[in-house]
Amino acid sequence: MGTHRCLIITFILLILNISLSRPCDAKSLPDFAVISKIKGKIIAGSLKKMKEGTNGMLLRQRNRVKTEKDGKVSIFINDGSEIRLFNDSDLIVGAKKSHNSRWMRYRIVLLSGSFWGHFVGEKKPIEISDGTLRLQFSKASIKFSKKKKGTNISVLKGNVRVFNESSFVKLNSGQRLYHIKKNDFMPQKISILPNQLKLSLGSSKLVFPENKTIELNLNLQLVRYGSDRKVERPGPVHLWSNYYNLKLPDSIHLNTDGNAKAEIIVYPPLSEDRTFGGSVTFHAIMDHKGFDDVRDATFKVTL
Repeated sequence: MGTHRCLIITFILLILNISLSRPCDAKSLPDFAVISKIKGKIIAGSLKKMKEGTNGMLLRQRNRVKTEKDGKVSIFINDGSEIRLFNDSDLIVGAKKSHNSRWMRYRIVLLSGSFWGHFVGEKKPIEISDGTLRLQFSKASIKFSKKKKGTNISVLKGNVRVFNESSFVKLNSGQRLYHIKKNDFMPQKISILPNQLKLSLGSSKLVFPENKTIELNLNLQLVRYGSDRKVERPGPVHLWSNYYNLKLPDSIHLNTDGNAKAEIIVYPPLSEDRTFGGSVTFHAIMDHKGFDDVRDATFKVTL
């Protein structure tokens, strides 16, 4: 699981229903994303030829990814960006550029459901739409959900510009819009993300005993942001790390107290590895739709 951010394919995302210029020819664009970390059933492919998704499946221009009731999937981009598409969700990825190819705008269309996304691109802007709202940014982590009552946007890191038919706002880290519709005056709808997923592993500094493995006791707790008061709320968790030599639990699920415990086994870095920086970062998110009000959890360990 620690190696998934090393997957490389060219970063080109985005939409069909917002027309800024002549669309790119799908055949002229390379594969730009890969799907992995599948849970349950998903289907993916071109709009006219969807098939069951498999780990390692490549995505091209205007490809669609759809999850079933029990389905979840990660979409990895070559620049390190990641999208985690939750259950009962449907999106399209693609790209459009000017007729003279002087600029390109990466985009995503969320047709239904919800996703978490971490985007690291800086040179080319990113645009996300659900047909009602439009988001523009360059580098940010967000949660985005399309529901019958409106659209939810949560900014976990960075800054995001949001447009609808009647207003514009700039959301900062920790802010959200809840059940927004196309004619809402959004400046009056901004609120703070109320909850946070907290992750702890005991000590933040670890030493390998004679090059043997280390067993870490992971603790996850859903709390009220700012007070750390426990929030009693169950749900699945998606955990990963930037370190390649460890074993993570296959699944983690908060109990009715909003708590989960698990064990992580960490192996020493390879002796020939000269790139290891001496630290490991763990990251966890709620792995299900309906958790737009929860901030991510991170924990850094020095080895």
